Amino acid sequence: MSDRKKLSRGLLLLIVAAILSYIFTSMTVWSTDGKYLFLSRYLRINQHERAISGKNFAPDQYRFGSYYLVEYFFKYIPIPWLDENTAEVSKMLLSAGYWTDEARGMVDAYFPLQEREKIVSDLEVTINETIDGIAGKSILLQNALKAMVGSLNWQTYITEPASTLLLVGENLPDDLRLAVDITSEENRTLNGHITARFFFNILTILLLYTFGRHFLSPAMSLLSVLLFQSIMPLTTMYFGWETFHAAALFLAGLLLIIERRSFATLCLVIFLGSTFRADHMVFLSLILLGFDYGRHPGKAGKLLLSLKVLTTFAIPVAFTLLSSRLLYPQAEYSVDLVQLWYNLTYPWSWIFPFLFLSIPLIFYDSIGEEDFFRKTWFWIVPFVAMNYIVARPAEVRLLIPVLLYTIPVAVKGLSKFFPADVSKA
Repeated sequence: MSDRKKLSRGLLLLIVAAILSYIFTSMTVWSTDGKYLFLSRYLRINQHERAISGKNFAPDQYRFGSYYLVEYFFKYIPIPWLDENTAEVSKMLLSAGYWTDEARGMVDAYFPLQEREKIVSDLEVTINETIDGIAGKSILLQNALKAMVGSLNWQTYITEPASTLLLVGENLPDDLRLAVDITSEENRTLNGHITARFFFNILTILLLYTFGRHFLSPAMSLLSVLLFQSIMPLTTMYFGWETFHAAALFLAGLLLIIERRSFATLCLVIFLGSTFRADHMVFLSLILLGFDYGRHPGKAGKLLLSLKVLTTFAIPVAFTLLSSRLLYPQAEYSVDLVQLWYNLTYPWSWIFPFLFLSIPLIFYDSIGEEDFFRKTWFWIVPFVAMNYIVARPAEVRLLIPVLLYTIPVAVKGLSKFFPADVSKA
């Protein structure tokens, strides 16, 4: 092997290792270092209930497909999902039986009694000084205020955390208490969303492998799946319920186009996909236009293709108009529609997309080697432009269609750095 090839392979390995390490480290910041997010759990449950009742904000209300799938199907699939930290805090707040000697010992280990008593002592000094400042030289008022504060028995709340946490749990508002109680029906709904994500993730992987097989060997197609899944943790900070649902339907549309399957089936897939993300489905019409344009040389053929493209374009557009004007006209956008200035001045709108799409970008020159990509790649330009104008691409889940489309290109480019028979390398 030449020194130049060794250097190229080493540099490539360093780039890939750095990117994957950054993705994983970011994921741990959002999960491992962001424990006990009951507020997030509460907001997720509340968002589901508002979407089902038609009172959610736009445009999330128009992506009601994932909510109805959970409401009427996935929440009845009893797959348990481990969330040990949440479960433990839930029991701390709601179950007196949790507070065994072992549990109390665990609290003492993290928050020793001596430290709690010191906090009490320091607070007592501060309270006495504050009272003296308020009462001045009036001994009667000083004694009255100190007696009133002492009657609150506030020291117990610090020295006896079990009693304090159970008291907090008893006085939680009902809707927040249901979010904290992991055995509640509301948390069953939340688990249903996680279960739906699990199954649609599997479906996305299977469809991506099938898509990759049009350009790659079985081994390289498997590598494309592994590459895709390794990048997905970068989406977890802004993960949406509909992310994998829309990804699977977008891939299904790509496969129907490249395999030239039934046009009626393609329209059905685009319609179903529009219930998750109509803004993604609309770009399948451009891919259809690019791929089939050369197959219809005559006027009649061009007219037929034009009708097909217009139809596939009109389905998600009409779905959005129907949802926003007739079904849910009261749904208001939580942010401004145009986000261009925000994206121009927010550095993560450039850093995150670059990291997310860096591997496909490295091998962009492989696009011209496959007929499908050479004819259809242009759709990426308006797609990215749309996301910078009316969305926030720092939420890199929005760019998943580009990643899915370009993964085979990236893997094909990667394969050039290895011998044809990898076992002999």
